[in-house]
Amino acid sequence: LQAYQGNQRKTTQQTPITTKAESNRFSMPYILIRGNLASYGHKHPFRVLVSGLKAADIEQLNRFPCGGYSDESTVVYLQHPCVMLTALEVLGYRVVASSSTAVKQDYNEYMWTMRKEFSDPEPYLSETSSAVIERDNLANSGREGGSFNGGNSKIDLPE
Repeated sequence: LQAYQGNQRKTTQQTPITTKAESNRFSMPYILIRGNLASYGHKHPFRVLVSGLKAADIEQLNRFPCGGYSDESTVVYLQHPCVMLTALEVLGYRVVASSSTAVKQDYNEYMWTMRKEFSDPEPYLSETSSAVIERDNLANSGREGGSFNGGNSKIDLPE
């Protein structure tokens, strides 16, 4: 973990600083988890690879034994997959898909895709986007349950 933090500091010095709203605009709400339900050995019987975590989430998971990084966006945790899935759920992630990977005739390995809802960042507006937002707001107002004109209103939107 310290090696990663050292690399992160080097990277931070080379990249431009962005505001929180700008960084949220590019953040992905999905992470991938790969884990084996069969143990690997006696000292650390399980390994779970988690890809796509934000730095704040990695910090929250620091109480779990870490086996380092398999690449720049994947953390290896030495924990049973169910423990890591539960911990990620506590952090706000929800499983949206799962499958068996069946790598090298190993049918005990599984992959989970999880999603986390982030708070909406400040809207990025360009000169043309205000018309799209206005049109979307008009379209949604006709679908709301308590809309004006007794709920029977129709809005004609240009394509």
